[in-house]
Amino acid sequence: MRIKINKYWWDKLHRFVEEAYFWGKMMRDKLRIGTRGSKLALWQAERVQEALLTAFSELQFEIKIIKTLGDRLPELNLLDNQGKGVFCSEIENALLNQEIDLAVHSIKDLPGKLPPGLVLGGFLKREDPREVLITREGVTFGQLPAGARFGTSSIRRLVQLKQIRPDLEYAPIRGNVETRIQKVLDGQYDATILALAGIRRLNLEHCITQIFSLAEVIPAPGQGVIGVEVSEENTALVAMLAQITDRVTAYEVRAERAFLERMGGNCRSAYGAYAKWDDGLMEMRGLFGENEANLVVKQLVAPISNVGEAVKLGSKLATELLK
Repeated sequence: MRIKINKYWWDKLHRFVEEAYFWGKMMRDKLRIGTRGSKLALWQAERVQEALLTAFSELQFEIKIIKTLGDRLPELNLLDNQGKGVFCSEIENALLNQEIDLAVHSIKDLPGKLPPGLVLGGFLKREDPREVLITREGVTFGQLPAGARFGTSSIRRLVQLKQIRPDLEYAPIRGNVETRIQKVLDGQYDATILALAGIRRLNLEHCITQIFSLAEVIPAPGQGVIGVEVSEENTALVAMLAQITDRVTAYEVRAERAFLERMGGNCRSAYGAYAKWDDGLMEMRGLFGENEANLVVKQLVAPISNVGEAVKLGSKLATELLK
């Protein structure tokens, strides 16, 4: 006798078997974490590994270093390329080709749209998203002499700083956090700007000359956040990552990334966004412009109780700026 199973229950059974397979595989094999090879990137991958081990002590891991385009071409001018994708595309390809199981990123390095088949499955608690100034002489931004050579490879940072100090000489700078600081100390530049999150994670706070307020320099969407990207088909791993995700950070990042996606991919424009969720209310500021003369900043505040509402707020803010 043949037993008929309707499509709903057949799909449920199929999903159960699939998830059981993934869970079993993860318990037997090492989970492969893909990351860049810089000291900061490895630190971030290790924090994700620690968080997963705290929640699932039976797991085993292997950290796999992947060189990205940005790593292979240190001469690449990020002012022309905006850096979007140059520090993550190869890692995402490894994920799609099943060479790794999860990818750890600084969320600010990711483009607004992920490749089809990949999702952001988890976010660790956000570090301070502000920017910091590093100067050779230990002076503040306002104390830098006119014509001082300032290193930055971010259009977003460049146009905001030019609004405050148009009298400085701004020049591209490449390298990881330690390399950029050393270039300032060696006299190649008089100053540079870096994310406070990376400075703290590398215990380099003694190098900070000044911390810019969020009103002075609006950060990149997702700045200060470590995110984990996985295949959307690996629902068991997505469920595991939900256990280590910080809820407040998830709301804020989803809003900021919705903003980034809505803004599109014009590499010659500057955009920044920062969302702050507290006690059910989200305050979000966004920035958009092609140069320091036409920058527009707008702020929205709304009650937010779920990720969907956060996404709508981010998209709405971008729409308002694009008008």
